[in-house]
Amino acid sequence: MTLFGGKKEERGLRAGFRDMKWGDPPRPGMVLLEETLEDRFCTITGDDLEFGGAPLTRIIYKYYQKRLAGVQIEIPPASVEPVFRHITSEWGKPEQPNRFIEEYSWQNDKQGVEGTSASFSKNPGTHAAVLMIQSRYILTKRTLAPPGGAPAKT
Repeated sequence: MTLFGGKKEERGLRAGFRDMKWGDPPRPGMVLLEETLEDRFCTITGDDLEFGGAPLTRIIYKYYQKRLAGVQIEIPPASVEPVFRHITSEWGKPEQPNRFIEEYSWQNDKQGVEGTSASFSKNPGTHAAVLMIQSRYILTKRTLAPPGGAPAKT
């Protein structure tokens, strides 16, 4: 199973997660974990929590204004290295701003709604990791929105 969707021969960071694209609405039957004025955090009952044979702890789908904006993948300690190896084989060598801190990032070269970034952070205390994949477009839109989420006046 391919974790990030797309054809097997496609490589690199894609615009979305599995068969979902950035901006898609929540799917029927998703389990709501938390909701705020602008954000919704969900899981999927029966979601495939395995990646390249390595088990995952949980996948949280993050929505901003009812549009898929990002995915948080929680990885248990035993799966950290296999998942990281697979990601680097698919996405290439990551940026690592500080060689003493196990935090890595990737970005694709696409612009607009297909612009995607990812970060992989290993927790030195628990030895678990979190992989965040998100839409750069929606993240920028969120950052530029005034408090309360109303569109900015131009």
